[in-house]
Amino acid sequence: MIHPNVSTLSKKSTIFQKRTTTCITTWLAKSFALGVVLLTTLLASCDPPKDIGLTPLSPVGTYYTDTLTVRTSTVLADSVRTGNPDIFLVGKYKDPLFGEVTASSHFWVNTASATPVEFTGAARYDSLVLLMAYGYTYGDTLPAQTIAVHRLTEDLSRTTTYYNTSRVAYESTPLGEKTFNARPFAEGTVRMRLSNDLGRELFTLLSTSSNQTNDKIHGVLKGLALVPGQNNTAILGIPGTKGLLLQVYYHNTSADSVAKAYSLEANLPLATGGTYRAGFNRVTADRTGTPLAGIKPLQPIPAASTNGYTYVQDALGIMTKIEIPYLNSLKGNGPTAINRAQLTIKPDLSFNQPGITLPINLVLLETDFTNQIKRNAGFELVVNSDEFGYNTSPVAPYVAPYNTVSKDFTFYLTTQLQAILTGNKKNNSFLLTPVYTQSLGQAGTRFESQLNNRISRMVVGNKPEDVKLIVFYTVARE
Repeated sequence: MIHPNVSTLSKKSTIFQKRTTTCITTWLAKSFALGVVLLTTLLASCDPPKDIGLTPLSPVGTYYTDTLTVRTSTVLADSVRTGNPDIFLVGKYKDPLFGEVTASSHFWVNTASATPVEFTGAARYDSLVLLMAYGYTYGDTLPAQTIAVHRLTEDLSRTTTYYNTSRVAYESTPLGEKTFNARPFAEGTVRMRLSNDLGRELFTLLSTSSNQTNDKIHGVLKGLALVPGQNNTAILGIPGTKGLLLQVYYHNTSADSVAKAYSLEANLPLATGGTYRAGFNRVTADRTGTPLAGIKPLQPIPAASTNGYTYVQDALGIMTKIEIPYLNSLKGNGPTAINRAQLTIKPDLSFNQPGITLPINLVLLETDFTNQIKRNAGFELVVNSDEFGYNTSPVAPYVAPYNTVSKDFTFYLTTQLQAILTGNKKNNSFLLTPVYTQSLGQAGTRFESQLNNRISRMVVGNKPEDVKLIVFYTVARE
């Protein structure tokens, strides 16, 4: 027997008639009316009722729609936590869509030696050098770039939460400055001589082994700031672990032809065995004259106000908000279960430029009418692949890489939307934002430890097919 069609509530739907042995690929809503049989969770194959021990008590129809409204807007986070970064950022570049972006980094230097280094009585100071090994560039690297190093006059603290808008004071006169040509999409090292006055201060301190502690070092040098030149056209990323090395060079005797080095690093080994990247990134933008000139924290700009486009950018906290306002309309004909939900996001590649590329990966974060990133126990709620769709721990996060063939990003929201539909998940909207690795959530990784690491940006296309939601769902008639 084939049951009659059940009408859908979307404007246009493609309807597939199925027998009562319809294959269900997800769990039905817990709120199904009394008398409706709860179908087995995530059945791997389609079996007749006698094989799975169920007798249908009501007709079941499976439907397809690609016309559910997806509402988009651009949201600016109130702030981005940038302390303990995986990558220190420094540089500047101008973007016609996102404005003039400026990044500087501020960090401690700490002893890299587990045991005291013995200096001889005849040891003599040689020089002070900062090594910066960058592995990321964004913007136009063809012109020469300039980086200045300044001495902090304000203490940093591990107990302070630093954001992209945080400030710490530093001396106006730099300890050193270097102009150089950066390698695009490649690794490179910048070697910069710093003030000999500071070098001799550090040498005098360190030549006494009992002074080779971080507390003593911070008493002489509170930290350093990397500041870009006014005419820079690119931003560089320096690994937070082992990417910055301050070398105090000395000769143990006047006869030494090769200088030795006492190393100070921008990372701090922890007693737990981990590493703390001791500093933060300050990243700001002047958006005057851009489509985002009027954006304010947590106040969405509808896509209709930006010619249908929405925007995404890492360290500045620019996100595309995705809402599905009429999801509950699927329940209009009876208890409903979502079998498959696929969301496709297509960037407009015409806005890309040499050196200004798409994010490597995207994630969806949960939000609601407040437009804030939702958290549980301090961890951001990232759309995940948990079979129940509403796990509140950072496990199995869904990280979508850019598909170079279809030129889009794809998310599978089956269990997430089902959880919203049944009321098991209260957060009913999503924020689209970049991450730079697919290991998000592993070993308790916070989302912000990735959001603050790059400046990559993306423009979401303004055609109807650029943000597309396809849903297969099942309706049981009471």
